[in-house]
Amino acid sequence: MSGYIYFTDEQKERANSVDLVDFLQRQGERLLPSGRDKRLASDHSITVRGNSWYDHSAQEGSYAIDLVKRLYNLSFPEAVSLLLGGEQGVEYRQHSKRSEPEQRKPFVLPQAHTDMRRVFAYLIKQRCISREVLSGRTVIGG
Repeated sequence: MSGYIYFTDEQKERANSVDLVDFLQRQGERLLPSGRDKRLASDHSITVRGNSWYDHSAQEGSYAIDLVKRLYNLSFPEAVSLLLGGEQGVEYRQHSKRSEPEQRKPFVLPQAHTDMRRVFAYLIKQRCISREVLSGRTVIGG
C-alpha cells in the first residue's frame, strides 16, 4: 500500500465488535466447545467468546482485530477490511519533502571591499585568532 489507510473510529469499533465464533467458522476454522467459550482446533490455547479472545499459553488477549492480525498474519488495515467484509477505509497519500522542488539562489560572491579591517576584527574578536598569526609574523606548526 502506498499511503496511509484511514478507518473511522466507528469502522474500527465495528470491526472489533464482530462475533469471533461466527467469523472464524465462516473462515473455515474448526472450533471446539470449552465450557462457555470455544477453543480453536488449530491452537488449543486460544479461546474465543463473543468479540474477545484469550491465549492461555501467552497469557494475553484482546478483541477481534488483534486475533485476525495474529491468526492470519495480516496488517491492521487488512484485518479491519476482512472483519468488515471487504469495506475499505480512505487512503491518504503521505507527504513527501521531495515533491516540492526547492528553489536555490545561484552562488554569487559579494563585492570586494577596499580594506580588510572588518574581516581582521572578526577573526581576532569572534574567532580568537591571534594578531601574529593573521599578520603572518608567526609560523604555524614550525
